[in-house]
Amino acid sequence: MSIGEVKVALRAAIEAAQRGEEVFDRASAEARAATAAADAILNDSRDEDVSAAHQALIAAGAEVEPTRRRFVNTAKHTARYLKQLG
Repeated sequence: MSIGEVKVALRAAIEAAQRGEEVFDRASAEARAATAAADAILNDSRDEDVSAAHQALIAAGAEVEPTRRRFVNTAKHTARYLKQLG
């Protein structure tokens, strides 16, 4: 693989990471809205299944920012490597 081909592949990887971040941001916004609606409806429920679902939503919410950072860091580090190639 030539340097030119590597650069093309790196640019495609950066673009894919940026698109992935955009899609992820939209999906996480929808998930936040759905979680807020569920919280409003199920507030103060003592049902075990509701409690388990609520805990699962909290756990999933805790993964949003680390996952988003992975997209951002992938694009950033790939761009840095591309720049080093010249």
